[in-house]
Amino acid sequence: MKKLICAADVEEWVASGQKRCCIDRNTIVTPAAHDKARELGLEFTDETCGTLSSEAADSETQDDLDMNAIFKFFKMLSEKGMVEKLLGMTLDPPYQAETDPTGLKLVRGRTVKMEAYDTGTSGAKVYRQEVIGKPDCSMSAGFMTVDHGCFEQETAHEETYIVMEGTLDVTLNERTFTAHEGDVLFIPKGVKVTKGSSNCARMFYMTYPAGGPDRKPQ
Repeated sequence: MKKLICAADVEEWVASGQKRCCIDRNTIVTPAAHDKARELGLEFTDETCGTLSSEAADSETQDDLDMNAIFKFFKMLSEKGMVEKLLGMTLDPPYQAETDPTGLKLVRGRTVKMEAYDTGTSGAKVYRQEVIGKPDCSMSAGFMTVDHGCFEQETAHEETYIVMEGTLDVTLNERTFTAHEGDVLFIPKGVKVTKGSSNCARMFYMTYPAGGPDRKPQ
């Protein structure tokens, strides 16, 4: 004969201290009983042991209980995004962005954190942060700052700069081009130039194909 387990049975077992209930192919558990078991923390198992009494349920070892408590603790931390912080391995993102499965990406410019950029020129104060690039895009784009200095480069990509603040000076063939706020500057691939600023220039750059502004050749 089939045995039927309903929600009331689950409530009665939990009230008596039972934590597990063994069932077999002759047992029918109603959907309401399943829901109530999940709600109250009662576990259904197909072990061949019959319906467990509270004494049998209490036979779980302390190690089993401890591991279960640890698992629940880390699951809670994971759901709250706190595991990395607990382990001391939090990687602070360099900017905030919103994305869409289609590939669309919105970067919050005010949140971008700049990083020192090695140009190969000693003393050059240059900072940058790429926000668009491989493997999501065939071009690269990001923010760059040149603070009172200059450096030489040979471009391996096509480069475009939009000056946001200050001025950007680019010297090519003994001629200096100065881009002011709002200006757009394009530098073709394969030319040697000197980039610099007499103040603090902040720019948005784009390179094609993907790759950051190039360092000085060795």
